[in-house]
Amino acid sequence: MSTSRLKRTLRIAGTGAALVGALAIGAGPAQAATAVVAWTHGKVHAGPALGERVVSHVNNGYSYTGLCWLEGDLVNDKGISNRNWVRLQLNSGGIGYVSAVYLKGNDKGNVPNHC
Repeated sequence: MSTSRLKRTLRIAGTGAALVGALAIGAGPAQAATAVVAWTHGKVHAGPALGERVVSHVNNGYSYTGLCWLEGDLVNDKGISNRNWVRLQLNSGGIGYVSAVYLKGNDKGNVPNHC
């Protein structure tokens, strides 16, 4: 391989590595998805508040993709009170929030990572 061709190949490879590095730095920490299971029917809202628009529902026994949890409005239902909401990946491609009251497991629906 000629010297000029080798320099051009290294320059292109270096550019690709820099782009990959920049994408990794800008992306922030990846959050692992967690399978969550609903223990009863509950509303999925556009945000972690009861006044937010209802975008979907969770149903007893079905599994959903939980991304993270955060605090929001206090929810009181079926004798349980909780401020923790789980961000869900919706099948429609968006995200929604369900109170952890409606999920099996601990007070965060067994989702380990905070949003």
